[in-house]
Amino acid sequence: MRWGVKDIGRLLSLLLVGLSFGLLLSLGWQTAAQGKAGATGSPSGQFLLSVQRLEAEQQILKETLAALRQELAQRQQAITSQSERLQVLEIELARQQLLASLTPVQGPGVIVTLDDSAAQIPPGADANLYLIHEYDLRDVVNLLWIAGSEAIAINSERLTSFSSIYCVGSTVMVNDTRLSPPYLIQAIGNPRVQQDYLRNPSHLKELKERQRLYGVRFEVRDVADLTLPAYSGSFFIRHARPGD
Repeated sequence: MRWGVKDIGRLLSLLLVGLSFGLLLSLGWQTAAQGKAGATGSPSGQFLLSVQRLEAEQQILKETLAALRQELAQRQQAITSQSERLQVLEIELARQQLLASLTPVQGPGVIVTLDDSAAQIPPGADANLYLIHEYDLRDVVNLLWIAGSEAIAINSERLTSFSSIYCVGSTVMVNDTRLSPPYLIQAIGNPRVQQDYLRNPSHLKELKERQRLYGVRFEVRDVADLTLPAYSGSFFIRHARPGD
């Protein structure tokens, strides 16, 4: 095989590059050895110290990053736990508001209509026999509660455990709000059970007798979907306080 001038030139160039690279490696190993031997005053020694210092700082940063990641995980876990507790509290608050009549509700039930008689009152007759009174409303409401009603309103006044039904002169007051006939008593519950109680001859005897004799209005009808408003009044608690 014959070598040309160009081939020999390329070979010499490769040899020169190889020798240069070997020389550089040799110098690098010598520099590293001198640095390890304590030649810190030389530029190569200072370079090695800088590298070692950067490596130490990098290790510190890695440890700091790991600690921060652990703290972040703990805080995320705490936030998740707090969110779960908050969700439980929100569900319980919504339930208590529902029980306290503080939220609108809807469902099946009945509407009871009570109204004064439309008949002409004869001279000398007792006019009270032809009128609906506050005790009529109380009797119907109490019977509806007994029948398992879950929410009751009279002319859109939602009833609560604090509600009162009383008479001032000829005016009926519910939740300190003046109402006038006709009185629509809306009650959410089981319509069949509610009607069984309301139509039972042993219940509301006096009201039903006045309906028969004097024409006072007493009507009951079931409704597939009633909507009752929330209680809008105030709660006055003067003596009770949370127990231990």
